[in-house]
Amino acid sequence: MTSEECHQRASGCAANAALATNELISQEFLKMAAQWRAMASRQIFIGRPDEPFDALAATAALTAK
Repeated sequence: MTSEECHQRASGCAANAALATNELISQEFLKMAAQWRAMASRQIFIGRPDEPFDALAATAALTAK
């Protein structure tokens, strides 16, 4: 998934939270939206399925921040 796709899912969850009539369901959608936003900012973990995963590069990118 790309960062943009994660942002789109976050927007969808936020929209569902606004439409929910039950407060608990609304809260769950808001939590999911926050998780999608967090994943969007961590492109290193998202990657693309057709790309090989490079564990050394991933570790280096994490420690560089």
